[in-house]
Amino acid sequence: MRNKSITTLMAAMLLTACVQATTPSTNNTTKPVAQTADQPQKGGTAIIVIDTDPTTLNGGITTEAVAGQVAAKIFSALVYLDKDYAPQPQLAEKWDVSPDGKVYTFKLRSGVTFHDGKPLTSADVKFTYEEVLGKYHPRTQNLVKQRIEAIETPDATTVIFKLKDPYAPFLIQQTVFEAPILPKHLYEGKDVLKNEANAKPIGSGPFKFGEWNRGQSITLVRNPAYFEKDLPYLDGIKFQMIPEAQNRAVALELGEADFIGDFYTPKTDVPRLAKNEKLVQRRGSVIPAIYFIMINTQSPAFKTAEARQALAFAIDRNRMVQQAAGGIGRPGRYPFGDGFKWLLTENADYDKLYPRDINKAKALLTTAGVTPGKLRLAYDSSRPQMIAGGQIIRENLKEIGFDVELLPMERTVMVQKVFADREFDITMQSFVSSGDPAIGYHRLYQTNNTKNQFTNATGYSNATVDDLMNKAAATPNRDERAKLYKQMQEIVVKDLPSIVLFDDEAVDTASKKLGGVFPVLDERDGWQYVWLKK
Repeated sequence: MRNKSITTLMAAMLLTACVQATTPSTNNTTKPVAQTADQPQKGGTAIIVIDTDPTTLNGGITTEAVAGQVAAKIFSALVYLDKDYAPQPQLAEKWDVSPDGKVYTFKLRSGVTFHDGKPLTSADVKFTYEEVLGKYHPRTQNLVKQRIEAIETPDATTVIFKLKDPYAPFLIQQTVFEAPILPKHLYEGKDVLKNEANAKPIGSGPFKFGEWNRGQSITLVRNPAYFEKDLPYLDGIKFQMIPEAQNRAVALELGEADFIGDFYTPKTDVPRLAKNEKLVQRRGSVIPAIYFIMINTQSPAFKTAEARQALAFAIDRNRMVQQAAGGIGRPGRYPFGDGFKWLLTENADYDKLYPRDINKAKALLTTAGVTPGKLRLAYDSSRPQMIAGGQIIRENLKEIGFDVELLPMERTVMVQKVFADREFDITMQSFVSSGDPAIGYHRLYQTNNTKNQFTNATGYSNATVDDLMNKAAATPNRDERAKLYKQMQEIVVKDLPSIVLFDDEAVDTASKKLGGVFPVLDERDGWQYVWLKK
């Protein structure tokens, strides 16, 4: 879907939420329209390619892509997002919004159970938000801490969220990637981060946890008690780990796998896969996403804005797209990327402020009093775009005197070293917006001392930036939101704790043996509607 469509629809949704009560259709028996005329068939196990072990299978404490790939099939949330970005009923069969946009009342389905047979009630929802998401989820923690005044549960099937102020993307932040509902009875009174259920999860989703062979595969099996009648179609899903990037597309071509998402696909393989008549692709980012570098502002070399600006002048973002992204993407130009056209401003345009200029970069280092030396560049060793990107950054920064030590790390190690220990000078990361800058991108620049994974690892803190982002998230009118975001970007584009390298263009590829693929917005979601053709 085009970004213009996304933002237009979001504005309409927001206007409805903040002006009048809203109750969406409660008929969730109508399945998303499949991309094939074939009738759904039951049975079989679909094989999905991933790269390596996730750090956890608890989607309530991480935004890691591979964890979300698995957890989205195990857990459920209040809503899911259809292909038009509209919230649709999942655990919540309906909801109402107060005229001032500050009170959301959700009516839960009756009779929903977790995979261990225990009932799912409003108490699980309240516990999940207050004790898990609000403390550990990299994106949703700010929603809970800063925007929710109270959560009330007058009965087992009613949940009332009372917000301090209207919050533009509230409804679209209630998905399984932002707010999977966890079983209170397995987490209450225990250490959330060390709970054994994080590796053997119990959810209420269409598939149940089966087996985790570390370094090899994760297997899920059909949930016969799933609350959507006659679903899922598949008997199971196997996530096959293929660490070597060059072998992932080959597995699909040989028929050894059925699906590979963009996150795991080397962009150089995309043209070849597109020509394969046994495969089908979905191209174009349905949700804006960016690749960027975080700069450790506590690193001796980068304590000043001038030194960080030197990196922006030195890094060749055009080359990054052509070589690291296989030409599929757009060079980074703005602090939030270019996915949200309504908040862009030429006053924060990298092309205008930081055209590639090695002499300017060297001069800024001199002004900052920095003598170039060794730098540590940390990144996920399983990501092909980052492997190629690391080489480009190394060569670029060598031109201004830095000796860049490439530190490719297995993902769990990278998360610890970057977000918890802060043992890096610069790091390559990728973030998805989740449909609104307040959900996915605020964490790039917002003051955050929790050291939770996939948050702000730069150490950057600016009270004015925090205030502008908070106001933008609470402002109903999109034009007014844009003004606040533009002011905020004009500050961070000079402070420059992070630099957007390129805007991602997603390409997901499936075998034509799969029916009903891409039924909802996110390719990781909606697999209860997918089937294998016999």
